[in-house]
Amino acid sequence: MALNKKSLLNRVLVGCVIFIVMIGMVLLNVYLPNYVSDKSAIGKFISGRSINSILIAILILLSVIEMRRALGRERIPDCFSWLLWLYGFGLMPIYILSGFMGIMFFSLLVFTTSVVTALFRNRMDSLIYIAFMLVYPGLFMATLLYLNRSATTHVFSEGSAMFPYLENDIWMVLDPLLQTHHDNYLLPLNAICIALVFAVSTFTDTFAFFVGSLFGKHKLCPQISPNKTVEGAIGGVVGGALGSFIVFVLFDWAKIFGPQFGLTFEGLGLSTFNTAFTYVIIGLLGSVATQIGDLLASMVKRYCGIKDYSRILGEHGGIVDRMDGIMFNSVFVSFVFMFIL
Repeated sequence: MALNKKSLLNRVLVGCVIFIVMIGMVLLNVYLPNYVSDKSAIGKFISGRSINSILIAILILLSVIEMRRALGRERIPDCFSWLLWLYGFGLMPIYILSGFMGIMFFSLLVFTTSVVTALFRNRMDSLIYIAFMLVYPGLFMATLLYLNRSATTHVFSEGSAMFPYLENDIWMVLDPLLQTHHDNYLLPLNAICIALVFAVSTFTDTFAFFVGSLFGKHKLCPQISPNKTVEGAIGGVVGGALGSFIVFVLFDWAKIFGPQFGLTFEGLGLSTFNTAFTYVIIGLLGSVATQIGDLLASMVKRYCGIKDYSRILGEHGGIVDRMDGIMFNSVFVSFVFMFIL
C-alpha cells in the first residue's frame, strides 16, 4: 500500500532527524573528548563518550520494551516484567562500573533469576523468549556501548605519540577512592567505531532500497520479507562498501578530524595493509550483517503477527525497526575491533 503525501513527508522528516542524530553522535566523540593532556576539558563525566552512552542506554531500554510488547503477555507473563525493567534500567550503571563484561554477567544474573521465577510460576516455556530478549535486542544493542568505550589493551607511555590523545574513563576518577583498580585509558577510536556502524548500515539500507526498487526481479526471502530482492541485496553490499570508503576518506585519508581518530595514526602501530583490510571487511561483511539483521527483525514481526514494533518513529516504526540492521552490524564491528585491532 502506497504512502500518502502526509505519511511520506513524515517519513522523510523523521529519517532526516535520525540521520542528524547519527552524525551528531560521531561529532560528539570528536569534538567533546576528555583527553588526559587537556587540563581545560569539561570534565571526566561530561564528554561526547558519556553523552552517547546515555543515549545508547535509552535506546536499549526502549528496544527491550518494544520486544516485550511484541512477544506479548501470553509468551512472557507479568511475573517476569520486573526483571525486564531491571535489565533495561540496569544496563547503564553496570556498564559504567564494569564495562561490557559487566553487562554480560548482568544478563546471566537476570536470566538466572528468570529461571527461579519460572520454576515457582511453572512457566518454563517463557525462558526461551526471555533468553532471546536478553540477547536480541539487549546484548546486540549493548555492543554499541562497547564500541563507544573503545578501551585499549595496549600500554602507552607518557612519551608515546598516542598518550596525549588518550581519554579518561570514569574509573580514573573513582579508583583512588574505591581502590577497585578498574581504571584504564580509552582510545579515541569511539568516533570511527560509531561512524563505521552507522555509515555502513545507512548506505546498505539506502542502496538496497533504490537498487531493489529499480532493478529487483528475484526474491531474496519471500517467506520472511516479500519486497526484498537479490538485486537489492547486492546493491546493499555495494552501498556498505561505499559507506566504509567514505569513513576511510574522512578519518584516515583526509584526516579532517585529526590523525589520532584514524586507524593509521602512528601511535597505534597499525600497518597500511591491516588498515585497508579492516575497512574492506567492515564495508562488505558489515553490509551482509546489516541485511541479516533486517531479515531477523522481519521474521520476528511475522512470528508475532505485528507490522511494526511500535509507532514511536511514525512511519519508520519503532526503535527496533530502525536499529535492526545497525544491531547486527555493531556486533560485527565489535568482533573486528576486538580480534583484529
